[in-house]
Amino acid sequence: MDNIRRWLASFLNFWASLKLWQRASIFFAVFIVLGGLIALIFMTGSTNYEPLYAGLEVSDQAAIVDYLKENNLPYRLDPKSNAILMPGTSVYETRLTLAQMGLPKGGTTGFEVFDDAQMGMSEFQQRIAYMRAIEGELARTISQMSQVDNARVSVVIPEQRLFLEQQKPSTASVLLRLRPGATIGPTQVKSIIHLVAHSVDGLEPDAVTVVDTNGRVLSDMVSDSMIMYNPDGTNTVTSVQRELERQHERELENRVRIMLEQVFGPGSAVVRVRVDLDFDKKTSSYVEYAPNPDTGVGVPRSNERQEESYTGQGNPVNGNPGTTTNIPGYAINSTTVQSEYNRSNNTTNYEITTRKGDQVVTPGGVRRLSASVLIDDKYNEVTEERLEALREVISSAIGFSAQRGDTLVVHSMRFSTAFADAMADQLNKDRMWKIIYGAIAAFSVLLILLAALYAWIRMKRARLAVQEIEAEGKKVPTIQEMLTSPDLLAFQGEMAVLEEQLKAYAKSHPDEIATLVNEWLSMDN
Repeated sequence: MDNIRRWLASFLNFWASLKLWQRASIFFAVFIVLGGLIALIFMTGSTNYEPLYAGLEVSDQAAIVDYLKENNLPYRLDPKSNAILMPGTSVYETRLTLAQMGLPKGGTTGFEVFDDAQMGMSEFQQRIAYMRAIEGELARTISQMSQVDNARVSVVIPEQRLFLEQQKPSTASVLLRLRPGATIGPTQVKSIIHLVAHSVDGLEPDAVTVVDTNGRVLSDMVSDSMIMYNPDGTNTVTSVQRELERQHERELENRVRIMLEQVFGPGSAVVRVRVDLDFDKKTSSYVEYAPNPDTGVGVPRSNERQEESYTGQGNPVNGNPGTTTNIPGYAINSTTVQSEYNRSNNTTNYEITTRKGDQVVTPGGVRRLSASVLIDDKYNEVTEERLEALREVISSAIGFSAQRGDTLVVHSMRFSTAFADAMADQLNKDRMWKIIYGAIAAFSVLLILLAALYAWIRMKRARLAVQEIEAEGKKVPTIQEMLTSPDLLAFQGEMAVLEEQLKAYAKSHPDEIATLVNEWLSMDN
């Protein structure tokens, strides 16, 4: 019992020696520790509920809740996320059991609609059931995408017609509900379109429309090849032609700027290039007729040669016109002379030398190029001769062509450094203030450590002094000891020390104490 009182008295003396901030720190630490222990006990003692399924349709929620009620399984409903919560120890087992039962169905019905097919279904009912099955299967497949929270597919398959001109094409529409914070791009939309188109007989990709719950027509992202949508799926569009021009411009600007900065230093050159690309597709055909360049004539195609010769008495066949020469048996008195007849005819037909060709000019060539270059001449060292040399170098770097009508302007001037100097001054000020704040924080931490060390040394000294006093048989500290160790008053108590001092003084000076008591008694009388 004495030990407990001694320990309690020591603790009270120690508590009385603490300052206000030290007591507050101890209270705060004890509060944090007790709060953590209570929270840990509460968490370990309570049942941990985990989501069984989240984001369910109403029909799936009703079916799962009925199963849990029938099997007396504990559960909770979270209306904020449409989730069903269960104890963590039975979540995975319950999921496997529900999967065997085909739950959750996701609010859609696939080809399992034919599992309970009724006898005597009409052809129309079979067609409708088949379309429902396709729509459900496609909706389930599209919902597996990471950006899609839920999907709904509607397919229209017209009846088969006898004549092709009477046959109507199939169409489909897809409604997407994206996950919170998710975006969908042209690549994903194109994959959805082709997935639906290749899953329905007679459905073309152009006949598939994709929209989202915000009313945006997502299928327009891939409908125009000359329009480029942003990857995040926003409505901002840019022309592919202009984007190609800008890429070419950036390439030429970087090429020239890097080359000049290696000569004049970083930030000493400003380059701007404007590129006009020719996106017109040109096709030309030509036919050329020319002789053989080796012989100078064409290639013979056919050769016809005729020769006639007559030698003998009388007139030659096909002689002069008239009866005397062309009617047989008709003779006149004439003198027959000896004659000779020769005739030759040579005809050669040549192939016409023909040269045909088709020329196709691919779009994307540079139609016109304009460039302007500014060089920082801070030391007035760039002369006109040097500028002319720079024009030749830059012309070769950007592919300058005077025949094409390109323009190139190169000038030198002194750049303004006011903004850069202001930024440097601001950075220096910020760096200086950071150093000052760091020094103040370090000095504050050092002061706190020194104060804690000083308090610890004082308490250590006081404890040693008390231990020495107790070891000496509870020796009453003298005035000199209390002056050298003021903490003795905190551990011994002021009244106790004063009482011990009075007792010691009375023992050593009893006459003075008796005189003092008599004076007090006389004053009371």
